[in-house]
Amino acid sequence: MEIHRSRTSRKPSFLLLDSTERVAVLPTDFIQSLERSPQKKAEGTLELYAGRIRDFCSFLENHPVFGQVCVDDALRAMGLPLLDEFYRTCLARGLEATTVRGYEVTLKSFTDWLTTEEASRARKTALYENIPYRTPRPNKRMPRYLTVDQVITLLQGMHWESQRLIGHFIYDTGLRVSEVPRVLKSDLPLIEQYPATQMYYPLFVRGSKGLGGEIKQRYTMISRAVLSRLNRYFKTRVYFTNHDWPETEKPAFLNIFGEPITAVAIQKFIADALVRTHLKEASPHRLRHGTAYSIMKSEQGKTLLDNLVVLQRALGHNQLSTTEIYTHIPAPVLHRMSVDCGEGETLFRFEEAQKILDATYIPEKNQPKIKRIGTHNG
Repeated sequence: MEIHRSRTSRKPSFLLLDSTERVAVLPTDFIQSLERSPQKKAEGTLELYAGRIRDFCSFLENHPVFGQVCVDDALRAMGLPLLDEFYRTCLARGLEATTVRGYEVTLKSFTDWLTTEEASRARKTALYENIPYRTPRPNKRMPRYLTVDQVITLLQGMHWESQRLIGHFIYDTGLRVSEVPRVLKSDLPLIEQYPATQMYYPLFVRGSKGLGGEIKQRYTMISRAVLSRLNRYFKTRVYFTNHDWPETEKPAFLNIFGEPITAVAIQKFIADALVRTHLKEASPHRLRHGTAYSIMKSEQGKTLLDNLVVLQRALGHNQLSTTEIYTHIPAPVLHRMSVDCGEGETLFRFEEAQKILDATYIPEKNQPKIKRIGTHNG
């Protein structure tokens, strides 16, 4: 089973093709119904659903019994025992309980849809009618994050200042990787308009995960150190001499070739940097989790609850309950994260930002010579 994406509009239209390259009608119609729904899902969510449906349909194609018929007929005939068999297969492959539960959420939505008029009532009754989830309940755990020292190590694995700047920016502001390319130079506050003693500034964000996949605007904070780092970057030759946009529309971040940065490019250069370091894991989202813990142990609020509210607004969570996962971190761990603090002292976030800047900044003259080989997005 393969996914084919055609871009006849702003968003891709998904086709699921079976092993004979025929369209699997029911899976394809389900994904396209999600695209058409008034409660539109974000493109990334659609891709996630399509991938999970593809994996289940591949399981059907290779099944000793249901593999004897086409996927659409197998979907009409299957029962809960087959779903249970698929979930057991996922667990046997070593997938985590959270991932397997994600598959079940998708398949429950899919099998419910099969009973609708839109699906021509491919099934008479819903498989999950009055039945709870059948996969193991995932355990709540602390999100995995990067500490200040790990951020420094990761950034030092990058060759160009523009890449280090983006990694530092994500850790400082908590933006999602999909939100970074939307930041414009004109969105950034002007330091000279604020008191010299101010260490944090408001930053306008065109956020992801709005209703129907729309942009969800919010404000977060950016530190003086990162804002200063950005202003240095704006004076570099690659950025300053690029006049492809009016000043009010110029992206804040370009790649090393002076082209707009993309989320995929950010993920790639972070993955490449990881290979060059001794770190076991790193990703844009772990940088964002690092932001969360940095705020939770910071001076921004007088109490833990104050910091939680600050964090909710910074990360763009609709519900405080989503942000509460960051309160699961034990107090001793919070204390160990404040390695630069003496007993009873508070670690200021602007000090973290300055430490990262001092350890990772590369002047333009010290950067490698840029060589373009084929198509590059770094």
